[in-house]
Amino acid sequence: MLYPIYVWKDEGSAYGAAFPDLPEVYTAADDLDDLPAMAQEAFIAMYERADISPPPPTAIENWRDNERYQGGFWLQVELNLP
Repeated sequence: MLYPIYVWKDEGSAYGAAFPDLPEVYTAADDLDDLPAMAQEAFIAMYERADISPPPPTAIENWRDNERYQGGFWLQVELNLP
């Protein structure tokens, strides 16, 4: 499933990522190219053994104006359980 993730980077830090559709899931990576793999790892860690299924993804447009997600940028990342 293709999920939107909100990405930010503070000076001197790794890229952080939040998953608006999955509020308990966060991840980070030093290299932006590594962020999709780290996102997949965080997704699996949260839901692989959980008694609940992940909610379906929503469109980035649903979150774009949310004040919590300002100052960074958006990516869409394919996230699936094994």
